[in-house]
Amino acid sequence: MRLMTTEEEEEEEWRSPHEVLLIVLPYLHSLFELFSMTRVSRSLRDAIRDETALWTDIVVEPPLSSRLTDDILSEITSKSAGKLKTLTLRQCLRVTDKGLRRVVDANPLITKIIVPGCSGLTPEGIMECVISLSKNDHKVETLHINGVNGFTTQHLSALLTYLSSEGAIDLEVCPKCDEVRMIPACSRESCRKQTNERKCRGCWLCIPRCAECSVCLGPDNESQEAACGNDDVLCLECWLVLPKCRFCNKPYCTNHSSRRHEIATTDAAARPSFECEACYYRAGTNPYEVDYQI
Repeated sequence: MRLMTTEEEEEEEWRSPHEVLLIVLPYLHSLFELFSMTRVSRSLRDAIRDETALWTDIVVEPPLSSRLTDDILSEITSKSAGKLKTLTLRQCLRVTDKGLRRVVDANPLITKIIVPGCSGLTPEGIMECVISLSKNDHKVETLHINGVNGFTTQHLSALLTYLSSEGAIDLEVCPKCDEVRMIPACSRESCRKQTNERKCRGCWLCIPRCAECSVCLGPDNESQEAACGNDDVLCLECWLVLPKCRFCNKPYCTNHSSRRHEIATTDAAARPSFECEACYYRAGTNPYEVDYQI
């Protein structure tokens, strides 16, 4: 009778938990979570690598965004075997028109392109990808391109002819400045009840808004400064509930929470704390006299 090797015993030990994990895999939110699961064991890594269905909806967001290049994106999307449906790239500054077009050409079934903050892309590159996907009566259902600079009303008009509906794109012509920008829906109850064109309808530059919930902030509404920078502010309700920097007492909005520098602690009962970027890199302001290293 052959005795089991140490490696085989390890695989046997993990078999039952792996069966549960395989059920969970399709519900993972992002590529970062998927990659984290590949480190559990060799068998789980192989299962993730070989399961095409897990790669049809790809989400890349911080902290992986800064590492993503055209070549890496091509390698990752190739695992879908041409069946990619949703491509979400958040703040992936190193992805270019060439890299995105390579993915589109290899995956003609894409229905959602979500690339907010990908400043390495251009309107012309986005246009070429959407036109390519529109062949054979195929329509892009979702196109989120806020943060890709240079879009004009001409670009917007041309894109709308290739999209499934007008609401498929996240950009509009601002009625106040006539620029092509994202116009968020105001969550203020009084604004939603207005029967006519709501007065606060406008882009972020024309209408001051809470960086967390997008509610409009007028002179009668109390607001607080956020740690996000770019003059971002928060309504009082959001400011009160968001975690705050232990030094300056400013919170990040959810979209910028990846900038937090978490503070490690050995006390399991202690509340999680962090430093914002400004406090982390500003030497000599730490009340606990921690020597900051840049």
